[in-house]
Amino acid sequence: MEFFNYMFQFGKSMENDKNDFGSFARLASIIKGDPFLKHLGVEVLDVGRGYAKLRIGEAEHVLRHGGIVNGGAISTLIDATGGTATATVNQGKNQVTIELKVNFLEAVKKGEMTCEARVIRAGRNIVVCEMDLFDQEGRTCAKGIGTWMVLYEDKFPFPQK
Repeated sequence: MEFFNYMFQFGKSMENDKNDFGSFARLASIIKGDPFLKHLGVEVLDVGRGYAKLRIGEAEHVLRHGGIVNGGAISTLIDATGGTATATVNQGKNQVTIELKVNFLEAVKKGEMTCEARVIRAGRNIVVCEMDLFDQEGRTCAKGIGTWMVLYEDKFPFPQK
């Protein structure tokens, strides 16, 4: 029952939650420590139970020909934001994305973009999130839905090469 009580506190601020697996400080540290996300300039703006908000600031290295943001950068920010929201409800040690769908609705014409994720279903082993990505004018430019598998051991359950 404790797990379900934890689950239904979505949106509660975690700014001062020092001992939580999904605390703001811990999640911001994980994002800053990820070499690929660091290269893209991803930063955590806010987290709460079942919620995360991340951004990529104005950056030339996420623009493609024609001055619009590369779809891979958009997908990465959507994935990272959903994964961060998942971490706020994850009772395990880690998680992996097992499915991600992105609908590109509008071109992002400048490098700055923000993404918000909300957990829409959290079970013991599987978490589903929906994500909305906005440009600097606040237009919804992409929507995503993703599924994450919670890992309860330090190792991945898949064969490693």
